[in-house]
Amino acid sequence: MNKNGIARIYNLIIVDESGSMGGLVKATLSGINETIGTIRKAQEEFAATQKHTLTLVTFDSGSDRPDVRTIIDNQPISNVGEFTDYSPSGCTPLYDAMGESLTKLYEKIKNDSDATAVVTVLTDGLENSSREWTASALRKLIDKLKADGWSFSYMGSAHNVKQVTDLLAIDNVVEFSHDSRGAGNTWAKESSSRLSYFKKMSIMYSEECDLSDKERMERKRRFAKEYYSPRVTPDHINRLQENEIFVFGSNAHGQHNGGAAAYAMRHFGAVRGQGEGLQGRSYAIPTTGSFEELVAAVGRFVKFAEEHPETRFLVTRIGCGNAGLTPMQVAPLFSDCIRMENISLPADFWWALGIKMF
Repeated sequence: MNKNGIARIYNLIIVDESGSMGGLVKATLSGINETIGTIRKAQEEFAATQKHTLTLVTFDSGSDRPDVRTIIDNQPISNVGEFTDYSPSGCTPLYDAMGESLTKLYEKIKNDSDATAVVTVLTDGLENSSREWTASALRKLIDKLKADGWSFSYMGSAHNVKQVTDLLAIDNVVEFSHDSRGAGNTWAKESSSRLSYFKKMSIMYSEECDLSDKERMERKRRFAKEYYSPRVTPDHINRLQENEIFVFGSNAHGQHNGGAAAYAMRHFGAVRGQGEGLQGRSYAIPTTGSFEELVAAVGRFVKFAEEHPETRFLVTRIGCGNAGLTPMQVAPLFSDCIRMENISLPADFWWALGIKMF
């Protein structure tokens, strides 16, 4: 492996264009174009260490077009413009789309030690019309490509997503609500994860350029496995890692008398009398004022988290205890956090944003 080389990153996006995606056209186009923008940004930011290309594949069967269609074929990202041609119709040959496009890309890059692939699949339905590929054959191929350091992520809706991804041996999985909210937020999370992955690759090719071939491959595999970082706040937090902060709901006077606030004071350095902000290894967000005040306080927290990207913030069920609010009311206040890899949210906050992570 060329220790002074450039990582050649092949971005492969495989998108369901079957009829059931008809209600998600706008969100899908927006998400694909956001991802294109993310890859373009990475190419500009990491030009010294990375070279990016994009392949975009769509699929359906039973219409008057080929079942599997390569819309953008391994183009340098600088040559890729806005994607607009998306017209859902027909059934779901998911396995054929994946098997065909993965095999084609593998044949292209298999002898390039500085090449790797980032594969993203979006589908809202179960496989129902493939002719060439089976689940077992596809899993065998995916296992081989993962061993070569390829990254796989799967964004699914309206079917048993975890059952399918377990069958195919895909580790990075998001299930989204079948509406524009869930689809849009899922694409936002995907772009954030992709950029985080690119940053890790850039560090490996610049600051860690003396790694052996074996060490570099091990890191590629780890980066791929951790493509979707663990961003669900545990229900019970007994201790914090060195870089973690416990984020809890407080009253404006910082009395910390019960719930997560009292727990933060006993275990994580919350200060009585301080109703907002960093205190010890915790951060307080006041929830007992008006809703407008809560909105402003969450905004201040988000800004603080942006200024401390190396710190991981574990947001608890802010406002859903003594303040009497629900996740559906509070979670949208944290929508900007979808794109922030250093913020974890409770599982029911994610689902209120239309996302379920495994």
